[in-house]
Amino acid sequence: MKKLLFILLVLGGTTATIKAQNRSADEAAIKQTLGRFGNSWAKGDFSDMKEYMTPDCHWINVVGMHWHNLKEVQFAHQAFIGSALKGVEAKELSITIRFITKEVAIAYWLTHVGAFYPPDGVNRGGNKQGDKDNIATVVLVKQKDQWLITSAQNSDVIAQAAASDPVLHMNK
Repeated sequence: MKKLLFILLVLGGTTATIKAQNRSADEAAIKQTLGRFGNSWAKGDFSDMKEYMTPDCHWINVVGMHWHNLKEVQFAHQAFIGSALKGVEAKELSITIRFITKEVAIAYWLTHVGAFYPPDGVNRGGNKQGDKDNIATVVLVKQKDQWLITSAQNSDVIAQAAASDPVLHMNK
């Protein structure tokens, strides 16, 4: 009986260790996937987007434009990176990952986006945007041992509004 209990304890500990190792590997793979998006942004070329996004992906941008598949998401990102966002740096600040299942995760991706001038990248005196933090909620799915972006929405972080967040004043 003691041997059986010992074996069960060892197996239970081994399973927990394996799960923790898999979770760490998945977290690293998710960060790598987001990094690939960041690399496409930095290069100004989203032609490799099919390698890190699903064909049926969705993206809602900071002003509410909703793109419905890889073709639209890629086209829109390429259009903006070639005009208003041309040469604009997006610096990653943090990534927090929440696993929903073994094959589904949500990443909360905070970046700082430099100043830009919509709609065409030209400073017209009153069209400056950016130079602030941006947070994206990114849904990833694991397909064929690869984490892919399947949906995302990003929002500007407005520093003045953040100071009025009621959660900062709630009893915890």
